[in-house]
Amino acid sequence: MRDAIRGITTTIIRSAVFGPGVVRSGMVRPGVFGSGVLVLSALLHAAPAQAQALQDLAIEQQGLNERPAPGAWSVSLGAGLAAGPDYPGARDDRVRPVPLVEIGYGDRVVAGPFGLAVAALDWNGLRVGPVLGIEGGRRQSADPHLDGLGDISTSLTAGAFISYRLGLFDIYGTARQALTNSGSGLAGLVQFNIRQPLIPRTLYLIAGPDVEFGNAEHEQTWFGVTPTQSFQSGLPVYTPGSGINTVGLHATLTYRASEHVLWRVFTNFKDLTGQAGESPIVERRTEFVAGFGVAYHF
Repeated sequence: MRDAIRGITTTIIRSAVFGPGVVRSGMVRPGVFGSGVLVLSALLHAAPAQAQALQDLAIEQQGLNERPAPGAWSVSLGAGLAAGPDYPGARDDRVRPVPLVEIGYGDRVVAGPFGLAVAALDWNGLRVGPVLGIEGGRRQSADPHLDGLGDISTSLTAGAFISYRLGLFDIYGTARQALTNSGSGLAGLVQFNIRQPLIPRTLYLIAGPDVEFGNAEHEQTWFGVTPTQSFQSGLPVYTPGSGINTVGLHATLTYRASEHVLWRVFTNFKDLTGQAGESPIVERRTEFVAGFGVAYHF
């Protein structure tokens, strides 16, 4: 598994720096994708030690850019505010700043808080490729309920994505293994979307259901309680297994006020389910995230 992840990491970095597999006369043509690596590196160093689920990152980034023409840049940079739980299962909500960032080059490369992805295959609506991402952490100081559980570090992740688009509908899936904090395990997301233009070239709606999942290592890190943690926190020992941990609905509404300025409103409603929802760490199973922001597109 680790050899496969290492291979994925090598592939995406090579694609990001040199371009997605372009070879001419036996030489690799220099690309313009190194900036994607720099963006991801900056996000990793600036990332707060606060948990954000994959779906939360997705609704902030996905769809900011219209699909650029082959060989063309498409960049959206902005910021906003969102309210939601401080970590999965938290009782209280908080308001946090969110980056609204998506940088794309043609249909092959996209970078932002949701990850740096290279479409190694792009055929008839089917896109498949490697992805690098960032998984936020959790500070035990964020809530007295976490006292004694210790911190979960932010981690660089690597994995793969697959998507298929047919008309207004698409399905997207990703699975990512934590690298720099390998104890966070593997996590993934599957979402179904309808992409409906309400006003052509002006107002766009993306909405649909989603599920998130994790392997046993991931679920133990985020929802489990070891004997040591139990002694320090007073919570009972709990050992969850792998499986689906959230089921939800998401929606984003993007308004293009001009050629360069766009506004976005987004929301996500989900329920912690299965063994994750039964964890003694979880104080509230139902979670609601809502936010808005503005970005400049060029």
